[in-house]
Amino acid sequence: MMETIASLRQEIDQVHKEMHALLLRRRDLTMAIWKIKQQEGQPFFNAEREAQIVKDFVALGVNQQADPEFEALLKGVMNSVLREYETYLKSKFK
Repeated sequence: MMETIASLRQEIDQVHKEMHALLLRRRDLTMAIWKIKQQEGQPFFNAEREAQIVKDFVALGVNQQADPEFEALLKGVMNSVLREYETYLKSKFK
């Protein structure tokens, strides 16, 4: 049976729901780390860790067909996620 635009959009909507749940979970984990770092007097931002996060995130698709443009998109998405979480957490834990 041929997929329709409507059925594909329903799948996309489901992906969005899953992404939302994962971003909430990431927020909770990041907030827990932030609290520990505050208690220990550690800085929140760790450039080496963030670079490794981006590298590992892009590498998740390494077995798939090489697509440099998509890899660049993934880097941009993860960098954006990291910056947005940092801004959010700084607003929550001044």
